[in-house]
Amino acid sequence: MRPIVVETVIARSPEETFAYMRDYSNEAIWQAEHVKDVIVEPPGPAQVGTRLRKVRRTPSGDQRFTEEVMEMDEAALRWTDMTITGPFRGTTGSWQVLRDAEGARVRIAVKPHAHGLWRLLLPFVGRTMRRDLQAEFSTLKGILESSSGD
Repeated sequence: MRPIVVETVIARSPEETFAYMRDYSNEAIWQAEHVKDVIVEPPGPAQVGTRLRKVRRTPSGDQRFTEEVMEMDEAALRWTDMTITGPFRGTTGSWQVLRDAEGARVRIAVKPHAHGLWRLLLPFVGRTMRRDLQAEFSTLKGILESSSGD
């Protein structure tokens, strides 16, 4: 399956946007429709080796899994995380915050990977993933562009 690429432009500086997103505890805010819980180990800004224990709402029910930050380039405002447990282990998300004339362009390229019967459903899961990411990026944009994002 080809990577799923989603992006949005946010009227905030790339540095502010990166700092907000790098704190994975914020995912429970901007991904609230889909993410029920995130535990960040260790707490604070993500770095290589940070683990994220998540509970995500899916059409098939709550899904528990762990992600790990595999790469972090603070200077380039980009990072990669990988799902390391669950039926979608091996899925990677490559995130980047780029400078844009309007502020920050946030981009993710997800390479979905599935195990077991989930492999057969990967095209459907990919469409759902794209739709969910677009909705989550819209929420992220709203939060960071509002005064409550300060």
